[in-house]
Amino acid sequence: MSAIERFAQRLSQLKGVEHFVLTRNDGQLVTHDLPEPDELASLVTLCGLSAQAIRKTVGFSQFKHLVCACARQPDLIIFPLERYFLGIRKKAGANQAELIAEVTRFLQRLLVPHKAGE
Repeated sequence: MSAIERFAQRLSQLKGVEHFVLTRNDGQLVTHDLPEPDELASLVTLCGLSAQAIRKTVGFSQFKHLVCACARQPDLIIFPLERYFLGIRKKAGANQAELIAEVTRFLQRLLVPHKAGE
């Protein structure tokens, strides 16, 4: 199993994740768990790029996540990952704060190199 397949499998098992897409910041779709991911992938990329542009214009050092509340669909939470954006559709009824914290921990474990013996 490739690293991206392991990433997708672990991410889909997190409590509160309905669906996800991972895109590069140039719009290239990397992985997802949707039958038709193109619309969500485009939305995630555009929102992520826009949030980065606003961050730079306003002078913030970074954005940790962006929440898009949708009237007819579950909320969309976007996490920036260097050259990538991760978009998560929240399961109906899931606690948003808990989901954000769980996804953040998951991503931090991936991005922080493990010490020998751990």
